Amino acid sequence: MTSDEARKQLYRAMEAIKSATGENWEVDAEPGLLGCSRTHSQWHTSWKGSPTADRESSYAAVRDALEDAGFTTYILGPRSTTPSVGSQTEGGGGLVFSIPVEGGPIGFNVSSDCFPEDEE
Repeated sequence: MTSDEARKQLYRAMEAIKSATGENWEVDAEPGLLGCSRTHSQWHTSWKGSPTADRESSYAAVRDALEDAGFTTYILGPRSTTPSVGSQTEGGGGLVFSIPVEGGPIGFNVSSDCFPEDEE
């Protein structure tokens, strides 16, 4: 994967989540580079917003949108009081979307697959 491909992957996930649920989105962390290892980097961003539906409906909408965009999803902590939607790729990319408190703020973190630093 190249840096450009990884950035496209990041934006595809980000837009899928934002279009599925929520409003008043604000950036917590602008898209930027993080280290995956001594020789690889990945793109990362995080956002927060306001829910437009209850947790169960929001999670279903986010999972559908991400799966339509080509991501595999699952529920993290399905038996806990604070479950999250998650996804992990073979290349090191991952995301978490959560509504920690029903009716409270929502947020997500997304990281792309790792790519060689000389591809930046």
